[in-house]
Amino acid sequence: MSILRKTPKPPFFAVIFTSPPRGYEGENFGEKASMLVAFAAMEPGYLGFEAEYATEGRKAAVCYWDSYAGLKNWKRNAEGWMTGKTGLEMLLCTTGCLWPWLLEERQIELETMARSVA
Repeated sequence: MSILRKTPKPPFFAVIFTSPPRGYEGENFGEKASMLVAFAAMEPGYLGFEAEYATEGRKAAVCYWDSYAGLKNWKRNAEGWMTGKTGLEMLLCTTGCLWPWLLEERQIELETMARSVA
């Protein structure tokens, strides 16, 4: 599901696993992932998210911001929110920037409300 719109400059993103790895026996993985996605929507510059499938059939949410500062602030705050066995390193797959040549030919829309993806 794509809910991102074209922007004048490339968006920055964070990929958050919303389903645990095989054999995972930890605490509230889905709840913590949903919380991270919801907190992303509260960060200034938030553009929306996409629900995708990642490696090994796991589900992931790709959250987007209009600046590196928005992504950086979210990540810094997320490190403080995630405690216990299911820390940020278990949930955050990668971060980066979606450069213009990766956006070509995509139909993109913006979803303004965060929703549960887990």
